[in-house]
Amino acid sequence: MPTDKQIIAFKIGARARKLAGEECVIEGYELLYTAIAEAKGGGDDEILGLLKRELERYEKRLTEE
Repeated sequence: MPTDKQIIAFKIGARARKLAGEECVIEGYELLYTAIAEAKGGGDDEILGLLKRELERYEKRLTEE
């Protein structure tokens, strides 16, 4: 079963990927980079790693389109 942090990171990534699908690429990046910055500021390495993986998934989706 996924942890709360995994679910949060996935939901943020899913929203960003949805924005990319709607041709709002910049907004998707903003969403992910803002979440990553907040995780860095909060010192939460686990969520930071999960969000960075979501950023990788986001960029992969952009290159596949």
